Amino acid sequence: MTHRHTADRPAPTRRCALAGLGAAAAAVLPGCRPRSHDDPTSRSQRKPYVPGAEDYATYEERWFASSCAQCPAACGIRVRVVEGRAVRIEGNRDNPLNRGGIGVRGLSGLQALYDPDRVPGPLLRRAGALVPVSWDEALGVLAAALRELRPRAPERLLVISGQERGFVHELLARLCTAYGTPNFVDGAPGHGAPLARAMELSLGVRDLPAFGWAHANAILSLEAGLLEDACRSIYFARLAAELRRDRVHRAQLIHAGPTFDLAAFNADRWLRIHPGTAGALALGLCHVVMRDGLYDTEAVDRAGGLAGFRDLVADFAPERAAAITGVPAAAIPELAHALWERRPVLTVVDERSLAFSNGVDTARAALALSTLLGAVENGGGGLRIPPSPPYAAWPAVAADDAARRGLATARLDGAGRAPYPAARAVLDTLPDAILASPPAIALLYHANPAYARAQPRRWRDALSRIPLVVSFSPFLDETTAAAHLVLPDHTYLERFEDATPAPGLPRAVAGIRRPVVAPLHDTRPTGDVVLELARRIGDPVARALPWPTARDAIEERLLGLHAAARGTIVEASPRGFLDRLTEAGFWAEADDAPLRIAHVELPARWSPPVFDGDPAAFPLVLLAYRPLGYAEGSGANQPWLHALRSRPGLADWTLAASISPHDAPAGLATGDLVRVTSPSGSLVLPAHVDPRLAPGCVAIPTGGGHAALGRWARGVGVNVMELLPARPAPDTGASLLCATRVRVTREEA
Repeated sequence: MTHRHTADRPAPTRRCALAGLGAAAAAVLPGCRPRSHDDPTSRSQRKPYVPGAEDYATYEERWFASSCAQCPAACGIRVRVVEGRAVRIEGNRDNPLNRGGIGVRGLSGLQALYDPDRVPGPLLRRAGALVPVSWDEALGVLAAALRELRPRAPERLLVISGQERGFVHELLARLCTAYGTPNFVDGAPGHGAPLARAMELSLGVRDLPAFGWAHANAILSLEAGLLEDACRSIYFARLAAELRRDRVHRAQLIHAGPTFDLAAFNADRWLRIHPGTAGALALGLCHVVMRDGLYDTEAVDRAGGLAGFRDLVADFAPERAAAITGVPAAAIPELAHALWERRPVLTVVDERSLAFSNGVDTARAALALSTLLGAVENGGGGLRIPPSPPYAAWPAVAADDAARRGLATARLDGAGRAPYPAARAVLDTLPDAILASPPAIALLYHANPAYARAQPRRWRDALSRIPLVVSFSPFLDETTAAAHLVLPDHTYLERFEDATPAPGLPRAVAGIRRPVVAPLHDTRPTGDVVLELARRIGDPVARALPWPTARDAIEERLLGLHAAARGTIVEASPRGFLDRLTEAGFWAEADDAPLRIAHVELPARWSPPVFDGDPAAFPLVLLAYRPLGYAEGSGANQPWLHALRSRPGLADWTLAASISPHDAPAGLATGDLVRVTSPSGSLVLPAHVDPRLAPGCVAIPTGGGHAALGRWARGVGVNVMELLPARPAPDTGASLLCATRVRVTREEA
């Protein structure tokens, strides 16, 4: 949908955007309010045409169950569509993931659909500019390049996927296997890779944990962004609301972290700690629990590595833990006894907790504390091994000689070998690898590394060396703007796909996303594009992806739920099952997964965080964090999210560097400009002088500083990724948001 700026209607401002889609029209100045026939959500009978409107009567409304895609939680949603126009998103009360709750990111999904700067159709770079072309021409260009490359060097195809989970993501992986490239760089693990690795080392399962939220008497948050960037925020917000209304069974939240974020604001108790030391606090608590005999003897007797663990925690007496973390020594035994008395206890770490070089060690320390408190697979409010839905499997790919030769070559990113032996993908090594040995073709699916990764300028340089860069983004983000070919995807409100949620509940849930409106532009689902490319490449790639449409491929996997003959939907016929599943928007097990006997391998080491930069020249630690308004892809093209303040005390549409008065230049006040310099870069932005912030660090939100992504994103804030080093985490190769030191100086306006 394209909004025209006419002479009698001024161009929209950021303030006008808060009234977008008619949600707050009464609060907007008359000069900013769009005329009723230009507003797709007004009750006027004169509205801009949208595809599919002819199938509705005047004022007719329909509701569709689907799943959100604004973050990995994949909450169940209901979308109200009036006269073919989506006008409201709310939570689905029937879906066990969120039970009617919905976050602010989910509410803003309409602004992704109706973004006036969406890519309207396929684009091809000619004479330095992206120009519209037909789908047949665009697919022909890419298919010809893929056909020419495969016989001689299939490994020179690079495919980068963002943090999407689900079967379209797996179709891309399948294309890579059949084609013969090992270079499918999977961003799905994202910043959660250290936690998944810790789960693998401790419990033998490489995935994020689930939690028995409803039964917890206490939650210990170890630097976790529980109410901001964590995909579990919807569970925690609901739990906090429910349990705090219950005067008999009232859960307590204890949060340990260096910043006064929303978790600290809502906590019953906040322990201000030094950045990256949550693991040391957990080990200090373990020391007291073991010293005082407060641990679950049965769980500890089953655990492996007990001797090494005893030696480890012996070094974390309260006095030493206090010296490392900054928590008063007397508070550690007090907290350990309180946690034991309030069992069951959830000990929670997440992507924010593990954004340091010692992320795996921190996660294993948290898992060890959960084990001692008897909170692993215990049936109460503890940590659970995540269950998986019983999906059917696709047939294995039969690789030919060309594919086998290509797959035998070394990965471009270095994943799977030293120094990243446990990594499944290492995105931060790719710019240097590309500059040293450029691939011939790069496909990017829901990935914007030219903005969202450390040292984005280095990414732009690297992408410029690749002869053919292809983006599937529906938005003209920084990477898409630099591409040679754009094959725009539908938005999630226009396409059919599975919605695989990030682990969070102790029961399996399978979500569905369905088209709630007809596509607004000449876009196509990426899954369909992948299958068409396979057909154009020809056998054996075409044989490996034989389905007519992505929906056919997805439904083949979903029929495993039908074959299981259990859960919330049971039907005699496969078609009847799929129809009911699409209508409901989800399938779920009727009960929590059965308990397993957990054999935990306890850790024997913990290391302090390591930061780039000489402390003498760069005295402060940089804490880059995802604020509440950060949706997948940054969400900066959704103006409602800009209205969410990144920190208490700041204005909307403002991204600032939070600094303690202890570290601020003399006379610095909130709103003054500062220059933040790291060994990797320098940025100028407003200061936020925050007396609650731990001394010795600076906190800057991600999501600002876009040079593309449309009118609402450009020119708002700065991109903190310019300050970060391209230094992946050891072992897992995860990207680190907290890996450098900085200095802060006053900047004259």
